[in-house]
Order: sequence, then C-alpha cells, then structure tokens
Amino acid sequence: MKPLDVLFRPRSVAVVGASRGETATGAPKLGTAAMRNLIEHGFEGVIHPVNPKERELFGRRCVARVGDIDGEVDVALLVVPAEACVEALRDCAAKGVKAAIVMSAGFAEAGRPELQDELLEVARAAGLRLVGPNTAGFVDFHHRFAATISMVGQMQPFVAGGVAFITQSGALGGSMIGRGMEQGVGFSHWVTTGNQADLTAAEYLEHLVDDPHARVFALFLESVADPPRFVAACRRAARAGKPVLVYKSGASAVGAASSASHTGALAGSHAVFGALCRQHGVVQVDDLAELLPLARSFAWLGSRLDLRQQRARRVGVVSASGGICGVAADECELAGLQVPELPAARQASIRRLVPEFATVRNPVDVTGQIRSSATGYQDAVREVVGDSGIDAGLLLVTMAAEPRASFYGREIGALADEVGKPLVVTWAGPLSLAAQGHPMLGAARVPVFESVRGAVRALRAVDDFGAFQRRLAGAPADAT
Repeated sequence: MKPLDVLFRPRSVAVVGASRGETATGAPKLGTAAMRNLIEHGFEGVIHPVNPKERELFGRRCVARVGDIDGEVDVALLVVPAEACVEALRDCAAKGVKAAIVMSAGFAEAGRPELQDELLEVARAAGLRLVGPNTAGFVDFHHRFAATISMVGQMQPFVAGGVAFITQSGALGGSMIGRGMEQGVGFSHWVTTGNQADLTAAEYLEHLVDDPHARVFALFLESVADPPRFVAACRRAARAGKPVLVYKSGASAVGAASSASHTGALAGSHAVFGALCRQHGVVQVDDLAELLPLARSFAWLGSRLDLRQQRARRVGVVSASGGICGVAADECELAGLQVPELPAARQASIRRLVPEFATVRNPVDVTGQIRSSATGYQDAVREVVGDSGIDAGLLLVTMAAEPRASFYGREIGALADEVGKPLVVTWAGPLSLAAQGHPMLGAARVPVFESVRGAVRALRAVDDFGAFQRRLAGAPADAT
C-alpha cells in the first residue's frame, strides 16, 4: 500500500463539526456541506458525524468526540473553528486516525503561523498526514469520495474522466472544475492543497502518477512548497508519458503578494519556474482560462493517439471561410507552428473536390458552396490531413446552423477516428444555432475551442509534449 492510499481510498470517515441546516444567507453550513457531499456522491464507506450538540445527523448516530466512535477511522474531516482544530486533531491522533483534512481557515494565511505549526506538530508526532489547513478538500471521482465543502458538490452527477486537477485555491478551483464539467472535461481527481503545512502539491502529483485513472495533470499553483520533490514528481509523470500542465500565479509583484496572503506561502521566481517547466517537459499555461480546455484536449486526443510520438508542428487548415483561414495562419505563425503549402499533386486532388474559386494551397478555403456536395468537405479534409507534410488538422467552423451544424459534428467526429493525426476544431459561430451539432464533437471526444488562438495553442502544446517525450526516449531532435 502506498502512503496516501488510505487518504484517497478510506473505509471510514469522521466529519468533525458535522451539522445540519443553512447559514443566514441560505447556503449550507460547512459541516452540512461536508456531510451532504459525502452522502450524495455515493461514498461507500462508513460516515461518522461528530458534534457534541447533536445526537443524530443525516440518519447517522452523532458522537461528541472522535474518540467516542466505535471501530477504526481512516480519515477525519475537520470543519470547526481554527482555534478548535488542534484539540480536535489530538483527539484524532489518540483514536489512531491516519489522515486529516483540515478545511478550517485562520492559520498561516491569516497571519497565525504559530497555530499552523502547532497543528503540524500534533500530526507529525502521531504519524498522521495532514491536508491543508485552509483547504476545500478533495474528490476522487472514480471511487465516489467527495471529501469537500465546495459548492461544486451540488453538481449532480460529477463527470468522471482522466484529468487530475490539483489547485491551491479551493474557491477558484471549485469554480474551474464546475465550469470544466459543463464543458465536457472528465476528472479523475480534484485536490485542493490549501496551505500545504504537511502534504504538498508535489506529493499529490507523485502519488497520482501511478493511478491509472489519472492520465493528464492540470495544476493551478500559487507557490511551489517543495521544489526538489515537485521536479522529481514531474520527472515521474514524464517517464509515465502523462502530460503535466501548469498555470502559476504570482508573475507580478502584486500577484505574488496576493498569493502569500491567500495561502501563506512564497510565490517564488516566475522566470525560474518557467525554466524548470521547459527543462522537465511541463506545459506552462499563461492563461488560466486555457488550463482545463488544454487538459481536455490532451485527454481526448490521447484516447485515440499515442501523444508521446505525436507531432503537430505542420498544420493543415480547412474552413469554408477565407477570413478565418487568414486568422489561423497568423496564429500558427505566432505560436511557432507552420502552415506549409501543399504539394501540387495534393492541390490538384483537392481542386477536384471543391468549387473552382476555392483556395487549395493551405489554408484550404473550401468556400460556403461546399455544402452542395455530400462528401466534398470530408474528402478535402482527408486530402489535407493525409498529406505526409502535415502533422495535424485545424478545422474552422464559422456560421453553421442546423442541419449543417449536425453535419459538421457527425463528420468531423468520424474523421477524428479515421485520420490518425490530431484534429482540433474552432467553432466560431453561435452555439444557439448548433444545439445538436456542437455537442456531437464533445461526444466524439474532439477538442473544440471558441477561439482560433485556443485551438492553435493546443496543437503547440501537443507538439511540445511529443518533442520532449522523444528526447526523453533518446530520439533525434526534430528540425525546426
């Protein structure tokens, strides 16, 4: 058994500070949220509510102290005021609890490092691992363990998948994971590290690298608490062929100060962190809004392609709009990708499929008249992406209402399974006119973006990951 297995796969959980009811604003109390999330998301182990003021909660016997629980307790969730946490943790230690998730705030992030140190001292003396404090908890999606106070727990059901999401912020992390599930991102785990008094983001990454459900890692960090261990964990992920994507705040002086006040940690040098990412094959994301869509792209493309061997440097662009073709060419150049002219023979083949006034060099503008052909669009994409000088396809959909939208959704999904190269889509038209077609792409696990830049950056990230993996395996470096 690995050291953190008991934390992620407990048989019994105590909720210290369990409660019922709502706050004055109508939101569930934190102790209520913790209980509801465990129950409503189907935790299969035993749940013990702990509150000296209650005798029964959620149909379960409630005890005054953890020490009053009959039987073993693997994990304790602490949802009590900060001042009560040390004594509650001592009670957990005496009971033999193996790990505690301290959801309470008011420690180092609030200028009280001595209280956090006392908490850590109790944990270490008992050999008890500590999540937080100042954490929203975590979720193991595949094993239905929702040990969190986040309101994201109100989303039913959770979307399970291959993205492991590690964040320091619980509130922003919960917002992102909720929006991500709405966008079709499937998650294996969500961990909010909080102040990292004991367990750090690096240790969670290290542990989850071996989990078969976790295929892509997305990290939102404000600081790196243990740089050597973080580097070692990234190396392990690289050797396992699992992409690690990171957004790190604190690039500005104000951002660094904000991170320190939020989690009580130092943000560190942004330039040094960037160099570390490049050295160890970590994909650094500079727009937080792109973090989970990029992770989704890796998960979905990786479900049909071996991304360790994949290239995406030379892009074939296809659209029915000449205007957006020009935008795509610009974005590819800015991202360091190429849009090479297709060979004359390939252009001639495409010319037979499209209207005579179409552009066939690359980008390929098949024009709006392509809709008069039942197979012209699909065959043109096959010709472009099938060329040996093209590594990946960028398909740009502009104004597409039903039933044309469903045509794109159906046919692009089929092409993604057929061509053996990465296909990503920018859908620039109104989604209200594509209520059936646009969701087809998600169902077919085709990465789709609202912006051309987002799609292009996804291809660049895939290319960088593949290049690093080939270097790791000792293959010759790619020509640029």
